[in-house]
Amino acid sequence: MINKNRLLPLLCILLIAGCNYGPKTVEPFSLTKMKNKGNDTNGLNRDIHEITVGEILPTSKYVYLKVKEADKEFWIAAPKQEIKEGNTYLYNEALLKTQFESKEYQRVFDTVYLVTSLIPKDHGIKTTFIVKPKVNSEKTKTVKKAITSSQESTGQFAGPIKIAELINNPEKFGGKIVELTGQCVKINPNIMGKNWIHLQDGSQDDFDLVITSMETAQKDTQITLRGEVILNKDFGSGYTFDLIVENGILIN
Repeated sequence: MINKNRLLPLLCILLIAGCNYGPKTVEPFSLTKMKNKGNDTNGLNRDIHEITVGEILPTSKYVYLKVKEADKEFWIAAPKQEIKEGNTYLYNEALLKTQFESKEYQRVFDTVYLVTSLIPKDHGIKTTFIVKPKVNSEKTKTVKKAITSSQESTGQFAGPIKIAELINNPEKFGGKIVELTGQCVKINPNIMGKNWIHLQDGSQDDFDLVITSMETAQKDTQITLRGEVILNKDFGSGYTFDLIVENGILIN
């Protein structure tokens, strides 16, 4: 026989759980699994949250954002970065805090979700070092020349290639140094401590090849750079790439 005294509390717990919404604390996973929503064998929620920014409150280390997900509005706090009102962002890790005090704004948030990594939606799923100005000193040129000479002498260098060649045969170039020339169509600085240069060369312009670099480049300019081809790279926090070129060195 069912004990009614035990049944009532259980029903209350299930009712409360069914009313929960908003971000959940989840384990990092591949963005390529976005369509495979649901729980894994460990019961972890693997949904990626897509939010639109409505209000921005910047601080010295963080940025508070009033966001909207579906028909729900709530506040999140993310590491300080450039955020644009009205833009859409993705994240998959958040920790709920209640009665959270912001000393900068002398304000207490009833609820706020602490987000570990906030990624612009338009940055590219199939697609990173602290921004440092490009320095055209003789010392810098000498260092670059030494690096490129070493690459060529050790057999690391696979030569100048087109983006289409890389896409059509990525295994051939995996782990190799390649040289690419094209137009910088977009650059995303200061994301996960790296600069992201999006490159097109006319050979396959339905695909933005992303190169990470300590240097920066101007949008809509023609550049040549070298970097290492990496396949199936997982940076964590839902930031994964089937193909990416890392540690890019600007040749010109």
